[in-house]
Amino acid sequence: MYEVFVNENRIVLLSHSCEQHEKTKQIDSKKDLRELVSSLLVKQKKNPVYLRFSEAKDPLTVFKKSFKEVIAAGGLVRNKKHEVLFIHRNNKWDLPKGKVEKNERLEDAAVREVCEETGLPDVMLGPHRAITYHIFRRRGEMRLKTTYWYDMRSDFKGELKPQLEEGITEVVWLGEQEQRVALRHSYKNIIGLFNGHD
Repeated sequence: MYEVFVNENRIVLLSHSCEQHEKTKQIDSKKDLRELVSSLLVKQKKNPVYLRFSEAKDPLTVFKKSFKEVIAAGGLVRNKKHEVLFIHRNNKWDLPKGKVEKNERLEDAAVREVCEETGLPDVMLGPHRAITYHIFRRRGEMRLKTTYWYDMRSDFKGELKPQLEEGITEVVWLGEQEQRVALRHSYKNIIGLFNGHD
């Protein structure tokens, strides 16, 4: 089972071995899938959309065939006080991440993007945390962003510098209570990174 977010709508991709949900939609073609995703880009549904493909293959592999994929990497950075580093962009609280460059290792991209977007001079890379998927539209074309997330640490106590040219207006360390408030004004895939982890 995989989750893909489209305009904060949650699509659950079911494999043939998964138990079928009562509201599962059967997808038989790329056209059907693209029409469904396009409709979700302009409206919000409270309940998840469950999809099963007619092909008996890995559902994420089938889903990816219909969209150009953009690979990104980022980090959930903690300091000695167990505060988490957040960025503010497009009126939402987010975590630093960005596009992986050609021939760049995911881990290197994650560290580079975190440092570029926040002004941190360096970070200590920890283990891989999760992969998130979301659809966005760029120049009229729907794209699938696959983001690889890593746990990171930093003991930096200096001034943080938001990468203004990337639309980031604020970079702050947030404690546990402040994180809960920020996550109310974040994205569902970011909220999911905090669920079920230390």
